[in-house]
Order: sequence, then structure tokens, then C-alpha cells
Amino acid sequence: MKKIIFILIILFLKVELSYSQNVTPNSPQELIIYCTSNKNTNLFFSSAIKSGIVGNSNFTFGYSSSGDSKIGILKATPGAESNLLVITENGNIYSFIVRYKAEISMLNYFVKDNMAIGNESGAVIFNDGTGDNQREEKVETSKNQPEANSKTVDAIKVNNYETSTEESSLKNTNSFQANANKEIEKQIFYNRIYGSKDKITIKLKNICYIENELYFSLILKNDSTLDYDINYLNFYVISRNKNRNTVAQTIPYEAMYIHNNPTRISAKNETEVVFVYKKFTINENKLLLVELTEDNGERTIKLEIPNSFINNPNSN
Repeated sequence: MKKIIFILIILFLKVELSYSQNVTPNSPQELIIYCTSNKNTNLFFSSAIKSGIVGNSNFTFGYSSSGDSKIGILKATPGAESNLLVITENGNIYSFIVRYKAEISMLNYFVKDNMAIGNESGAVIFNDGTGDNQREEKVETSKNQPEANSKTVDAIKVNNYETSTEESSLKNTNSFQANANKEIEKQIFYNRIYGSKDKITIKLKNICYIENELYFSLILKNDSTLDYDINYLNFYVISRNKNRNTVAQTIPYEAMYIHNNPTRISAKNETEVVFVYKKFTINENKLLLVELTEDNGERTIKLEIPNSFINNPNSN
């Protein structure tokens, strides 16, 4: 009987050893990153960020569109968890799970090379268990056999969370400011284009085309008895699923200049803000979304602007 038990133990150990050899315990795992709406979650990479894409519209991933920044910024609004895919200039590919959390304590993540799941060259990167070292294995693909589920994904360039880009000279900034002041002095052109909720309103006043830039004039109105502290006011291009009319993808747009950018709308008051963008157009399957969110609050207001308004603005 003892002999049978001994043999069974040996067989069990052999099975366990075989299994452990087939599993790669040091292969990179998807890191879970928590983010929120009123704080930035910062990701620091060893190489500049080339592209980044999130799988759900309640998350945004920001990085410099100039391609020379190693810092990415994550923000989120309440919603289901998603994933974040980042490719850096050295070809490394990173995959993360991102989750919304109302209160977060960890704001900074330092992403090492050995956390990559692979490289654009076809190399798969594994941590060798010593910490910073890594090894690469070349993954060969048959030239005659197409890759399964191969797709071309456009990188999403997201807000750099600045009111003016570094490319804007002082002269341009002064010109933007002068034109914006003229827009504020004009009468309202669009009377019925607005978004409203809980007595907070975003109203489109005008869209004007001046010197190859688009000027968006918005009136922000607070008819409630509570002050409205602004978390962010962002512009997005929205792609819609024709079958279900649901948001398929959001691409935040970075403004060249923001005039009179408010941090608060006082109770029973209103203010006007002007966003300046480099000229752009959008097709009939998309629209422009303006989203206003409250700091430490849940009053979120959205304004949808049809593509025809963007493609046919008023001239100065």
C-alpha cells in the first residue's frame, strides 16, 4: 500500500513539474490602474509615447501630440472597466486594465520596459525574474498566411490639458485674444443649439472661421441656487454606431487657445468662453460633443453640434 502511495506522489510531482514548465510565470501581466475624474493619474514611460487608445469612452488618455513626451495622463468618469493600449517610440507595446474609482491614493505609475507585452518588431518581451533585465523572443509570421484578426487602429491624440500649445507664439496668442473679444461682442447666432441638465446650460452662440482657425463661442449658464465648480470643459469628436445609435469612439480635441476659461459658474449667473481650434471638418457619421463636468459633483452637461455646423461656419 505504501508503495502505491509513493508511486502516486511521484506521478503527481511529475505532472506539476510539467505544468510549471509550460507556464511562463514571469511573462508580463496586465497592470490594473485606477483613475478618477477630479485627479490626474500619471503614467511615466522610459520612451516617448507614440500612440494610445482606450477601449471605452468614459476614459481619456492624454499625451503630447508632438511625440516627444514620456508622460501620459489618465482621467475617467463613472463606468465599466476598460483597457488601455500604449505604443512607445522604441516600439514597446503595453496593455493595462483601467478602472474608475471615486477616490484614489496612487497617482503616479512608473512603467518599465520589462512591463511591455511585446514590441512592434515582433519580439515578445518577458521579465527574466531579476528585476530590470529582459529577454526577447522573435515571433515569426508566415508570409503566405495573414495574421488573424489583423486591424489598423488609428492612434487617439488626446488633450494635453493646456489652454494653448507651445507652437502658439505670443503674436498668435494676442491675435487669438483679439478675435475672441470680437466674438464675445457679437450677437447670438444660434438660438436653439444647447444642452441642459439640472438648470446648468451650455449654449452654442456662434462658430466663426477666421484666418484658418475655428472660433467656438459658448455661453455657460447656471440657473440653479448652487455654484457650479468646473472639473473640465472638453470637446470630442463622436462616431456613432448607425444600427444602435450609440457612441462608438470619442476623440478629445486639443484647443490652440481658450479665452476666458472659467473655473466656476456662480449661482444665477452666466459666462462666455471662446475655444480656438485649427480648422477641421467631420463627416456625416460624426458630430462634435462638448462636455462640461462638475468638480466634486455629478452634474454633467453635454452639447451635441452637428457636422454641418462645423463644415459651414460663419466667416468673419
